Amino acid sequence: MNTTTEFDFGKISASFYRQKEIIIAVFLVVSTLTVYLATTLPPIYRSSTLILVTPQRVPTSFVASTVTMELNERIQSIREEILSRTQLETIIRERYPTATASLVDDRIQSLRRKIRIDLQRTNVFQLSYESESPHWAQRVTSRLASLFINQNLQVRERQAIGTKVFINTEAERLRSDLEKQETEVNRYKAANRFELPDQLDSNLRTMEQLRVESQTVNTRFSRLQERKALLQKQLVEADLGALDFSGFQRSDAKVPVSQNVQLQIRKRELEALLGRYSAKHPDVVQLRKEIHALETDSTVEAGASGAQGGITRNPMTQVLQKQIAELDAEITLIRSQMEALRNQIGVYQTRIDNTPVRAIELSKISRTYEITLKKYQDLLAKGLESQLSENMEKTNKAEQFQIVDPAYLPLKPVSPDRRIIIVLIGLLAGLGAGFGLAFLWESLDTSFKNNDDLAGFSELPVLAVLPAASTRGTIRSERKVRAILVLASLGTVVLGSFLIRFLAPLLNLG
Repeated sequence: MNTTTEFDFGKISASFYRQKEIIIAVFLVVSTLTVYLATTLPPIYRSSTLILVTPQRVPTSFVASTVTMELNERIQSIREEILSRTQLETIIRERYPTATASLVDDRIQSLRRKIRIDLQRTNVFQLSYESESPHWAQRVTSRLASLFINQNLQVRERQAIGTKVFINTEAERLRSDLEKQETEVNRYKAANRFELPDQLDSNLRTMEQLRVESQTVNTRFSRLQERKALLQKQLVEADLGALDFSGFQRSDAKVPVSQNVQLQIRKRELEALLGRYSAKHPDVVQLRKEIHALETDSTVEAGASGAQGGITRNPMTQVLQKQIAELDAEITLIRSQMEALRNQIGVYQTRIDNTPVRAIELSKISRTYEITLKKYQDLLAKGLESQLSENMEKTNKAEQFQIVDPAYLPLKPVSPDRRIIIVLIGLLAGLGAGFGLAFLWESLDTSFKNNDDLAGFSELPVLAVLPAASTRGTIRSERKVRAILVLASLGTVVLGSFLIRFLAPLLNLG
């Protein structure tokens, strides 16, 4: 048995010819349904509007906008908000107030698919909508354009307000931090107000004045000490002169008078030494011992002087003693002044020595304060700019959308050649389906069609070929097959028409 098959165009044509009824039936069914679909689908109208992005009316050098989102991003953001269920459901309810929730969902999805936004130039974009009703297409397009304009204003205003609120919040936070830091700086300055760097010049000048005054007081003190020493010397000389004048300087009274005079001299010397040295100085200590020894013998001398009737005082001695007493009072005052000056010089010297330390400490405390102050001042300036930007947005002086070409009423469908295209596609699909079904049917038929089929099936030689004789049975069988094919075709046409009738409107919701 030879099972080899070769491509033969004649055999293929013959097989298609034998199944011509199927090819014609399928072609007619598909073509009929396609033509019915083309005539059933309603025309689609498109209404569009042209929107221009107008620039900011106030020069940017005067007021800078806080809305920095790019146009494409802003359009996409507005598109998402407009195509939300809330916005579209409002539009659907205007046309179908009694529609069910499921129908509303279907129409919302259809509405979204038919809305188109085309950015033609950097500052112009087109908004369009397609619908079966030209009036509804115009109405929806106008409504969407209004929503775009209003939504753009709201988006920009929200951004401006959000920016202002953020800047004000940050400024308030920095103000609170600034007050705390300022309180700390002021507290430190108050605690060290005399040792701060800005007081250094004043402290140095005061220190110099105190030193000059101290030198002056020291010079005056030295002069008073010298004058006092001179007066004490004069007083001793006056006392000696008075003794000689009174006749007490005799050989038999030499010792008592000498002790009394020596005691007076030692006391004058002690006062002179105390003016120059401290009480622990060796000369002062030795002189006090001598005075104590002389005072021990003064009682005997005082008794002898009383027995003799006393010594007559020289008037010059009294004057000198009075002057010495005045000098002592002035010296005591000068000493207190010198002590006060030394204390003040020590205080100012401490202030001057502590100034570098206070400068470092104050710099550490003030550094954070100055940084915070600069940030706060910057935020205040930005807050003013954000307020101006917000006012500009509220008064519609910023960038905005403007309708250049309003939505028009479409008079012609956007796809007038749609029916022709559908019919052509249907015809091609009918031919393809007919030939395909014929080929499938021929492949399932295992009967012998010609002598080649028989020769390929058996090795016996073919002696003769007799044509098929038409009988009454075969004619009835062929008619029955044709009837079934016609009925199947009619049924398919009816069922397809029914489906097209009720399903086609669902493809064009809205």
